[in-house]
Amino acid sequence: MTAHYDAIIIGAGHNGLVAAAMLARKGRKVLVLEARDHLGGMLGDAGFRVAPLPYALRPEIIKTLGLPAQLMGTSRPVETISLNPDGSPVTLLGGKVTGVETDMAQAYATLYARLGRQAKALGVMMLQPPPGLGKASFGEMTALARMALKMRLLGKTEMRDLLRIILSNVWDLLNDEIGDGPLAGALAMDSTLGGAMGPRSPGTVLTLLYRMASQSPHGHGLRLMPEGGPEALVEALRNCVTAAGGEIRTGAPVEKILVDQDKAAGVRLQSGEEITAPLALSNASPKTTLMTLLGVEHLDGEFVRRCRNMASKGMVSRLDFDIAQAPIPGSGTALKNGQRLVIAPTMQAIETAFNAAKYGDLPQRPVLEATYDLAANRLCVSAQFTPYDLNGGWTGDAKAKLTTSVLAVLEEALPGLSSAVTASRVMSPVDIETGYGASGGHWHHGELRVDQLLILRPFDGAAQYRMPVKGLYLCGAGAHPGGDISGAPGFNAARAALRDGGN
Repeated sequence: MTAHYDAIIIGAGHNGLVAAAMLARKGRKVLVLEARDHLGGMLGDAGFRVAPLPYALRPEIIKTLGLPAQLMGTSRPVETISLNPDGSPVTLLGGKVTGVETDMAQAYATLYARLGRQAKALGVMMLQPPPGLGKASFGEMTALARMALKMRLLGKTEMRDLLRIILSNVWDLLNDEIGDGPLAGALAMDSTLGGAMGPRSPGTVLTLLYRMASQSPHGHGLRLMPEGGPEALVEALRNCVTAAGGEIRTGAPVEKILVDQDKAAGVRLQSGEEITAPLALSNASPKTTLMTLLGVEHLDGEFVRRCRNMASKGMVSRLDFDIAQAPIPGSGTALKNGQRLVIAPTMQAIETAFNAAKYGDLPQRPVLEATYDLAANRLCVSAQFTPYDLNGGWTGDAKAKLTTSVLAVLEEALPGLSSAVTASRVMSPVDIETGYGASGGHWHHGELRVDQLLILRPFDGAAQYRMPVKGLYLCGAGAHPGGDISGAPGFNAARAALRDGGN
């Protein structure tokens, strides 16, 4: 007998679990299907996480779902250490910075506060569906009005400044405000990490504002590590789903989204099992959902063309190094558990790495984000600007070359690290694509750039979560407002489905 549910969630990443919890708490019979053997998607594999450093789950989502307080109130902000090859490291926590001159620290604090206010004004749209082109609902118009009011309350001077910088590049902004160096390098890393844009690329200020729009009781723009680590966040979401009556199955890869008379009718698993439901929310990337799971036969030609042209080729590789002891920067103080290390000494260093990647090559000196996992005795490294479509392909030799260059950069920052490494692993963008249903191996399922945000996310004609097949919704990072660990796409998609009737 074919099982029947009110809603099927494809993928148990954090957005899929948020969407499932929302629907289950509203009385829907929900089934979550996960291809892998663990929950949490890129956040959830304790053996090799794609996303070892979460951002803040939106407080509104924590409150709505009744999640444990440690996911918000007692989570600890993650401190960033930006390595300085010419002196002491620069340490950042929110708007506070040490390791620089007093005047520079004040200039940075002023800039951070101003960008935070501007990001907060734009952040009104984070938990709202993007407005429709041509016709917007009352709720959408209300959200737009709230954002306009927030911007107006910035004052004429600051609003004018926001409009001046919002589509510009982070290179010009930071050079004007604080100059180049490890402090600017850390901010430029935040504005480019996960994407295929360098500091000189137009729109990277908007990406920085997007990340600074994250909210928590500790402030805005902070990465938060839940008490108990990422596992605690994933476990809390799982418990929320099951407590509301939802079911979760791992090791259950979906092969096809079933359609009957242009309406979603359920899914067929790779095992051949069919499960029916009038509602399907996909946490896979838009291209994987539409081109592979649904199929072009259910879409018109222009829609297919736009989907295929979506920019979604990833540029980040993940490397894990098992180490015998805590890494010690040149300053002489060992890294603490969960501390974030950025090795991007200047914006120019980031741009140089990006220049190599633009032409399909590995940078000689990759720019890195790393964090120390004390429990696992592991240094988790994200190497930026390692292209998906690498010249010659992601062969074993290519991965070995990347490992060598990453270790060389790390050794300069953390003397003696190479001799402490006992094992290493590499996950290229191609590996991320294969393992997580993320077309192009892109962390965010698609570039966070001007032509793929808000009413154009994931692409023109596919915004607002609803797909051309009735009952099919996107609930992953490819949908508005985008990637990182916020839960907003899953939350918004579930609310859209509920507004549409939910079944």
